[in-house]
Amino acid sequence: MTFQDAQLKLLAYVRSQIRNGELTERGFARLIGVSQPHVHNVLKGVRTLSPLFFDRILKYFHLSLLDLVPSNELEAHLRTQRLLEHPAEVPFLDGPIGPGRPWLESLTPHKKFPLPFPLVDLPANLVMARLVADPSMETTLASCDIALLDTSPTNPSKLAPRGVFVVQRGNEALLRYIRPGTQCYYLATDATLDNPANWELFQVSASQLIASVKARVRWMGRERDRDVLPQRGRFLYDPTSS
Repeated sequence: MTFQDAQLKLLAYVRSQIRNGELTERGFARLIGVSQPHVHNVLKGVRTLSPLFFDRILKYFHLSLLDLVPSNELEAHLRTQRLLEHPAEVPFLDGPIGPGRPWLESLTPHKKFPLPFPLVDLPANLVMARLVADPSMETTLASCDIALLDTSPTNPSKLAPRGVFVVQRGNEALLRYIRPGTQCYYLATDATLDNPANWELFQVSASQLIASVKARVRWMGRERDRDVLPQRGRFLYDPTSS
């Protein structure tokens, strides 16, 4: 809530008191020490009052600024603050992913990283992974060495064009873009993304693609920034989307 929001809510409260007959414009003007025409224009939104006079109004009605904040907004703000102070932590995969590295389902329970966005309940489908340098994805990876992964099953009919996925190709778990073809799929890298002729053929069916796509990358950052709040790095898609 902004200061202007608080002013508008307080004036709305004053108007309701006048409509209910609890107060008159003349009496209200006398109480806060301004002329009745000025109060009339303030209540119509034509003029404004200084913070001093708003403080007088709060004092007269025995209100504080917190009384003007809806309880649901206040509770949501406090919940977010608590989450920022004590963010949920996500476990790491047992091994890194990238060229020459396979996908490992197991987790390292004693090695975790703070979630880079506030969340009340930590979904079981979120994991952290260390990234091995991949020359084909230098632009995407930049200086990032860890990634937050969403391991929810991927719907082949809803492949986000700019989404980066962890694809199990042979014995490697690689970060790639996925492009659907007529009877197959293609894998693209930073270097080939805008050149379809150079996409890598990924000869799998839709059902096989679900098994081959291990995760979608939500966020990328650096492990050394663990204690930096808010977390540096970048989101590859909305963290609150499904």
